[in-house]
Amino acid sequence: MGAPSLAVQSRQKKNARKGNRMNTSWTRGGVVFSIILACGGTGCPMTMPTTPGRDPLPPTRAAGLPESAARWQKTNLTFFIANFTSKISQDKQVQFTTDAFGRWSAVTPLNFTRTMTRAGADFIVGYGTGGHCELYVESSLTCSMDAAFESTTLGHAYFPEGPNSGHCHMNDAFDWSDERLLFSTLVHELGHAIGLPHLPENNAVMFASDNGQTGNLMQADITAVQQLYGSRDGTVKPAPRTPPPGNDASANRTAPIPTQLDTDGDGIDDATELYVYGTNPHMTDSDNDGVDDGIECVNRLDPTNSDTDGDGASDGDEFNGDGNAFLPDHGLSGDVTALVGKYAGTDSVGSPIEFTIAADGAVTGKLSLTQYGFDEDYELIGAAGSSGMVILVSYDYFFEYKGTIVAAAVNNGTFNTDPGANGTWTAAKVPGKLKLPDIGAKAFDQVEDGFGGYTLKPLRRPDIALYVPDRN
Repeated sequence: MGAPSLAVQSRQKKNARKGNRMNTSWTRGGVVFSIILACGGTGCPMTMPTTPGRDPLPPTRAAGLPESAARWQKTNLTFFIANFTSKISQDKQVQFTTDAFGRWSAVTPLNFTRTMTRAGADFIVGYGTGGHCELYVESSLTCSMDAAFESTTLGHAYFPEGPNSGHCHMNDAFDWSDERLLFSTLVHELGHAIGLPHLPENNAVMFASDNGQTGNLMQADITAVQQLYGSRDGTVKPAPRTPPPGNDASANRTAPIPTQLDTDGDGIDDATELYVYGTNPHMTDSDNDGVDDGIECVNRLDPTNSDTDGDGASDGDEFNGDGNAFLPDHGLSGDVTALVGKYAGTDSVGSPIEFTIAADGAVTGKLSLTQYGFDEDYELIGAAGSSGMVILVSYDYFFEYKGTIVAAAVNNGTFNTDPGANGTWTAAKVPGKLKLPDIGAKAFDQVEDGFGGYTLKPLRRPDIALYVPDRN
């Protein structure tokens, strides 16, 4: 099996997550396992698959549950091979592991380099049986028997989120002298480790069970991974991030319907909790914020962070009536007339940032940076208060910018990212004004109503659309 060439890149050390998260990398996600047939209810028995399940994750996600948005936030990644199976030579295992990463590298901007040091590695690949606790303990992680291998499970891997992100474990009870099975399973599990779900196409590498796949990526695999990272040649950009609900009133309060064992009854099956979201399958509310894990995941709130938007109020307090769980607005109120307008500046790593404050204190903007080799604008949303405080977050809550406006400028701003990186930023008011007829005015667009007529749809960002710069 020919290996695509891997670019040699400098290793980047993983940062520690904020809040109650353990050591992790620049990521979002969980893990993947699979093939247990649906029984249609919570606590349902696990039916044995007719072919080996690649991993414990369900073949399809629960009804009502959106696809995980987990992805690595950097392109240069490292992997460490923790141990080897005795069923095949170590040289071949190194080659197969390198080639498996290479399959994904060939069609994305991601670069994977082997490191001989466990500490700081983004991916840990290893072999074990039963509870395989040695693979967790050696990485200073807690071993849980919830993640023990079942007899029909070939392996499992954790999505890019949670303390186990990047771990790829292979069940050494299988005969890995079958090189086709070994290689295709490595490619499959590493697909999960970079954020891919199971795919319905039965010839895809990411199909839930082994159908004799060789490890070569099919078009379905390529399309799915390029939705996350774009293409290596730059012809396909990553899919835009999904904006959160506008407020709690428009949020979905219906839990997902799992298709396999859901011990705690929160609407998310145990395997998806363990490997995708990094939540506790024995707790309906893993972060104790007053909102069940299933409801948080449906609405793209973080089920492992009690204050997703970072404004100092818990998701539960805001979601259940005291504020907006999706917008960092807690404590930001009062007359912001003196602050209204557009601001522009840069952060300490050189990324341009701009935002506009509307008369009602709502803030929208963008952060411009290069990611995965593409120039990208991260949409920002937030709020401002009469004290001059302004808070902005990206749609996926990966970036958070805070600062205080004094004399029409932010000079003391700070920012942080989900895994704990931080820096500073500054911005100044741009001469101009918001052309709004009155406070609370809205802008509308005329759109087809689906019945041969037209209706008015509020623009999400009327403040930006109606901003008029001063003439020189």
